[in-house]
Amino acid sequence: MKKFLVLICILMASLLCTACINNLAIQELNQMGKNYLDKGDYNNAISRFQSSVDLDENVFESRYNLGVAYIKKEDYKNAIEQLKSAIKINPISPDAHYSLAVALESYGLQFEENPLDEKEDKKEFTKEEINELLENVEEAIKMYEKYIELAPDAKDTEAVKAHIEELNKTIEENKSGKQE
Repeated sequence: MKKFLVLICILMASLLCTACINNLAIQELNQMGKNYLDKGDYNNAISRFQSSVDLDENVFESRYNLGVAYIKKEDYKNAIEQLKSAIKINPISPDAHYSLAVALESYGLQFEENPLDEKEDKKEFTKEEINELLENVEEAIKMYEKYIELAPDAKDTEAVKAHIEELNKTIEENKSGKQE
């Protein structure tokens, strides 16, 4: 019986050590990713944050940081996916809701973008495609509203409310066919 208890204790100690090592690795990868993000090196930031997610997919900070890095890279589809995962882990994070709103809005309003290079052809969107994209903007509004609900004393509350009004006007104009 003593041998069995010793074996169980050894196994438990091994598991605890592994968990601690994973936690330290996740923290280190997140810090490295933040450093790359601060330098504007989005690919390396994404790589570090993704490695952190690969170690433990249920760490809010890793998912959130990965989503922010994708926003910075203007890869809104991946940003949306990661930020939705982050919100599942921590549904009361105002920053995650705000960042998801930014990603949804940016993805949804892509039909309004103009190419930087005049030689580049601007993609023409059908009315159906625009309506589908505007659904993302409607979801963005819900995320901005959730941000305000979660952080009612935030310094930017009034600006966010004004922005929501602008987005509602944009949706109305584009769904009614008043495109410029």
